[in-house]
Amino acid sequence: MNINAKYFGPVAYEEDEVIYIPGGLIGFENYTKYLPLPFQADDDSLISLQSLEEEELSFILMNPFGVCPDYAPELSKRDMDELNANSDEDLVYYAVSVIRDTMADSTINLKAPLVINAMNRQAKQIILEHPKYTFRHALGDFKIEKED
Repeated sequence: MNINAKYFGPVAYEEDEVIYIPGGLIGFENYTKYLPLPFQADDDSLISLQSLEEEELSFILMNPFGVCPDYAPELSKRDMDELNANSDEDLVYYAVSVIRDTMADSTINLKAPLVINAMNRQAKQIILEHPKYTFRHALGDFKIEKED
């Protein structure tokens, strides 16, 4: 299958690469099928989550642990059940980000991560109860270390 991805142009993909978000993302509930496209090969720290239902709809997602190493999201039993997850090891977390011209103006949403069950490609955006996390953390507030 093929899609004309917002940031990548024409992209071929297989059905087993698709992520399904049955409830959609907050504000985009009608869009439920997405293709994750890393900006750098073999690096999941920054990806484009490309809608397969609307070519102009794509979200920039970051691995929250790369920005905030002590990030500690806790899911409820209900969330785990909805993701059909047997353990935390099955789960992958991404945070929706807004990238602007400067790091200081760019933000990351640690309050409502996208949680993906890597075993079945089902996903859900979860709103965490932890008061430390907000919907708009300035990226400039974090010390982001790059691996050599």
